[in-house]
Amino acid sequence: MFTPQANQRGILLMVAGTAVFAANDACSKLAAAHMPASQILAVRGLMAALMLAIILGLRGQLTGVRHVADKRVLLRSSAEAVSAFLYITALGFIGLADASAIMQVSPLVTMAAAVLFLGTRIGGKRWLAVAAGFIGVLLVVKPGAGTFQAAALLPVVSTFLISFRDFVTGRIAAHVPTLIVTLVTACFGMMAGLVGSGFEAWQSLDLAAYAILFLGAVTLICGHMLVISAFRAAHPSVVAPFRYANVPFAVAYGAWLFDMRPDAIALAGMALIIAAGVYTVRNQRREGRRAVEAALPGPAE
Repeated sequence: MFTPQANQRGILLMVAGTAVFAANDACSKLAAAHMPASQILAVRGLMAALMLAIILGLRGQLTGVRHVADKRVLLRSSAEAVSAFLYITALGFIGLADASAIMQVSPLVTMAAAVLFLGTRIGGKRWLAVAAGFIGVLLVVKPGAGTFQAAALLPVVSTFLISFRDFVTGRIAAHVPTLIVTLVTACFGMMAGLVGSGFEAWQSLDLAAYAILFLGAVTLICGHMLVISAFRAAHPSVVAPFRYANVPFAVAYGAWLFDMRPDAIALAGMALIIAAGVYTVRNQRREGRRAVEAALPGPAE
């Protein structure tokens, strides 16, 4: 049973996590101006893996490395690595706020996938939310407009992988440490980058580039730990809507670091995506509460 205090703590952790992840995306976009996505993934992944190994050693948790062979952990990390490669590639061409907003459609993708593959039934209002979310994506991406870039489709593909990743994450055994899951994710990102090096020309890096990648590795670790801690501290239905705080943080970072401000149409699309996602999460919460109440025994006669 989650207390109001626990839920409040979870919300604060989630908001902090979204701010850190938006900073991580900003680091990736800064790095993308100097090197290809595969190099970012490889170097950042190596840095993150080394830092996590040190943290595990200091905490005496290296024995948890035996869980790296867990099938669900491996599957989750694979989806995360491919998604990260696509997303970082997109950041080299489109705005930070646009890419972030497109990624927020993943809960709607998850719900649609549950209907298609698991036979889940949802009402007409939730289908309208899905439709609204995808209309929001179209407003951000602007297909057919003079400002359209094909790279904007990469985050769309990435959302399907993120939805699959979240689906698998929820099925990882509770005894598998969070740090181990994060470590395997970092290692898979590094390996994906090394594979990509066969297709992209890597660049020589200066001290500033290494500093950006190091900051990216730190924010990657902190972001994962904050968000995972949020879901473990509070009820998921309470903290999940606050994942959308990533969008205003991304808009702020984009304006500050890259002087990129979304236009009115893109802002309308972002608002539509966020509204559809929040409605979906809250609707799921209400349905879950009703299901629990229905399962409770009635008053004795």
